[in-house]
Amino acid sequence: MIHKGTIRLDGNKIVLRRFKFDDLPSIYENCWKHYEVWKWTNYKPMNSLDEVKTNTNMFTDIWFGAYARNNRYSWAILEKSSGQVIGRMFGMHPNDEKCEVELAYEIGPNWWNKGYMTEALKLVLRFFIEDVGMNRVYCYHADKNPASGKVIQKAGMRQTGIIINGCTCNAGTFNQVNYEMTKEDYFFVLLK
Repeated sequence: MIHKGTIRLDGNKIVLRRFKFDDLPSIYENCWKHYEVWKWTNYKPMNSLDEVKTNTNMFTDIWFGAYARNNRYSWAILEKSSGQVIGRMFGMHPNDEKCEVELAYEIGPNWWNKGYMTEALKLVLRFFIEDVGMNRVYCYHADKNPASGKVIQKAGMRQTGIIINGCTCNAGTFNQVNYEMTKEDYFFVLLK
């Protein structure tokens, strides 16, 4: 496994790239200020641009400084047609011993059901498996958030089980629906 850090990934409708300081108004307005997005995360409330920094410690010098690590994977999802940042894709807890990483993501409601997040997931799965050399990429969603599950399934990940009351987020505690894509899964799907 060779960590590459948060490098630019180009899709048809989106670009995944590192966040910049001036992305804060766009990601806040398009995504993070909306309760229907925020409720499925563990972030503290973000009722203003300042609260993004003070309540979540994002968009601070320390947060941006993490990009210096080659195992930091935090992408802004940029819509090509508008140039706006509409969401975030995050590769969390990269494990060198197991060669695996967990994915988390959010996208603004104006971009739901339009294929943006599925495209982002496919870009990141390809990157982690082909370029970084991960053996496994995994993620989960709350069972009461089935739209997230549809995105994961469209990207080709397979369900591996459910943990009763395993997911606690701002909306409450729910059953946790787990998914993964292994290197073998990825190349099997690719060869079909």
